[in-house]
Amino acid sequence: MKNLLIAVSLILTGCNGFSQNTNVNTKSTEAKVLVYFFHGTHRCQGCLNAEKGTVNALNELFKTQLENGTIKFQSINVEENQNKVLAEKYEAAWNKLVFVKNNDPGKPVDLTEQAFAYGTSNPKELNKIVKETVDKMLD
Repeated sequence: MKNLLIAVSLILTGCNGFSQNTNVNTKSTEAKVLVYFFHGTHRCQGCLNAEKGTVNALNELFKTQLENGTIKFQSINVEENQNKVLAEKYEAAWNKLVFVKNNDPGKPVDLTEQAFAYGTSNPKELNKIVKETVDKMLD
């Protein structure tokens, strides 16, 4: 029985997969900017790099806003039932990175191409694009 518990524990730990430090907000402040990274269950290295680059940019440029809830980042698996409505709302059938001002689904900014192009290969360029996008939304 003990060996079974150890084996299950190791499997669950190994299946944890990719996880970003997203500075998830626990305060009740209404987010002014929502950042959604939509993805499928099975992720390629490009997808992982795009998310990692986005999270790194947000943490580097907007750490305080992430912590106080002004900006909220969410990584969303489009294949999970509880995420279907949100994925449909932003027309995310697979990989998609969108920035939304004041929870307005009518005017999201899609930075999917930029995140995949620069992800971890050119973080300075991705930081520049993320900063410009978020700064406009915070004004």
